[in-house]
Amino acid sequence: MNSKWINFFIYGILLFSLHCAAFPDPVTSKYRNLKLTNEKKFKILFTGFYRYEQEKDIILENIKKQGIVEDPSSPLVLEIILQKKDPKYQFPLLHKIQFLLTFFTGGIFPSHIRSEQSLTFRYSKSDSILFENEYSVGMDQWRGIPVILLMITHWPNRIYKEQLVETTKLEFVE
Repeated sequence: MNSKWINFFIYGILLFSLHCAAFPDPVTSKYRNLKLTNEKKFKILFTGFYRYEQEKDIILENIKKQGIVEDPSSPLVLEIILQKKDPKYQFPLLHKIQFLLTFFTGGIFPSHIRSEQSLTFRYSKSDSILFENEYSVGMDQWRGIPVILLMITHWPNRIYKEQLVETTKLEFVE
């Protein structure tokens, strides 16, 4: 393969990866009926945040703003679990074709990517789970040249952090 084609592919990958905008779904929850009564001190554990240190810090900061105190010696444990879900596309073949079209046109035609995660707040005491609240967080991302202007206000990392903050506030609102 000559260098002209290699440069074309490199240019296509760069164009494809630099232009991205995200549109969030509303945060939804399961098991929202239960609350601990007046408990404010917890041993706090984070699971699944190995690539999301900034997000972990944001959640911890918001938990503390809600009046929760981190106490490593507390018998009550609050485990915050982040899990990535496999996105479900209504038309998977169309999604793949759209992705290839975006790649081979250098981003002129935008492609759609779906991201879904769940954030679970699990409360336990002495290895027994008292209850847990699970929240679904998701967004639709568009990549390609036509979304350049939308990148300013809809950058995926910013949208994701806003959703995590909203989820934390939902969990601790009395």
